[in-house]
Amino acid sequence: MKRLPFPGPFAQMAFAIAGGILLGYFDPRAAMQMKPLGDWFLAAIRFLIVPIVFFTVMSGIGALGQVRQVGRLGIRALLCFELISTLALAAGMLAAHLFQPGAGFPLSGDALSGVTPNAGGSAAAVMPSLPDTIGQAFRKSSILQTLLLACGFGVATVLLGDRAKPFSARCDWIGARLLTLVGWLMRLAPLAAFGAIAFSVGRYGVHSVTPLIRLLALLYATTALFVLLPLGLLARQAGFRIGAFIRYLKEELMLVFGTSSSVTAMPGLLKKLEMAGCPRIVVGVAIPAGYSFNLNGSSIYLTMAVVFLAQAFQIRLGFGEYLTILAVAMVTSKGASGVAGSAFMALAATIAAVPALPDSSLLLIVGIERLLKCRPLANVIGNGVACMTIAAWDGKLDDAALESQRLR
Repeated sequence: MKRLPFPGPFAQMAFAIAGGILLGYFDPRAAMQMKPLGDWFLAAIRFLIVPIVFFTVMSGIGALGQVRQVGRLGIRALLCFELISTLALAAGMLAAHLFQPGAGFPLSGDALSGVTPNAGGSAAAVMPSLPDTIGQAFRKSSILQTLLLACGFGVATVLLGDRAKPFSARCDWIGARLLTLVGWLMRLAPLAAFGAIAFSVGRYGVHSVTPLIRLLALLYATTALFVLLPLGLLARQAGFRIGAFIRYLKEELMLVFGTSSSVTAMPGLLKKLEMAGCPRIVVGVAIPAGYSFNLNGSSIYLTMAVVFLAQAFQIRLGFGEYLTILAVAMVTSKGASGVAGSAFMALAATIAAVPALPDSSLLLIVGIERLLKCRPLANVIGNGVACMTIAAWDGKLDDAALESQRLR
């Protein structure tokens, strides 16, 4: 007898959300008892977030020095990455501000788990010493302090150069192991989503999931427009058409759609970019670095999700708060490396930019985490466009290869 295939992450999350809505609608009392499922998941996230933020951000800044060592090509790559990723961060923030997907959530700061707002945004009355800062960052989950420490250590490894390589290699190893652990943890995300959705519907009614549907639709629409407009313009300036480029990468994009991870497309992407006229040196520098510095889909998700959560908890954001979110996301997005769950951990760090936003707000987002197929797809397309653009800026994009692959 042939065994039925086990549902993938996308199907698991869809079933979890549907089950949570149904339980909350038909048996609100039982649904509210599912709350510990989300609480346990949140506790695990809190336990991992500080070391993951520290090691991934520090490694990302250390990689900045390695890219810079390539010379003019590395500098152009970094400029291109920062330009595109900043546009993506701003696009997510602007879309959330204009369309208000979080409006209408009947929540308060302690609605989901009763925890106080995150400690990362609270200002201390007395400036702590460096040892106190290091200790507090790892004991009390002070995300903003952790970001500062990670930036400081990352810059130090860049300045020390070869002398810091053993230390950097060990930190990279630790960061990779932690991200593997996050991947295992994210397998439990459907259970957490089931508990959070069931509790929300049981307590507030089925209409409480409407903002999540609006957020999901807005993320897909914003991502599609970002690919077609800003990335399309860059592609046109580099000498190829974005529609033809997407069709050219259809096998890699189908693989990403099936696995929900942009990393799986890297081998095929490297090969096809060379076939499209990018020199091997450009591809070898731009693509690996882009997977740390230029994840457009993850960037749109980061800022849009933070603004959505602020709206859901009725937190008014001024111009200064928007700038702070953008600045923090520019750092934390460097840790969203395309590994399963890494973007969710980057979001957990980014919410520190809104001091009044409780950690428990993450439970609202986990329900759509595995439904965001648009995020890794945009990551792959954005990195491909950036690589082609860098080659064109350097005058090394082969026009004959573009013609042969029908990209013009």
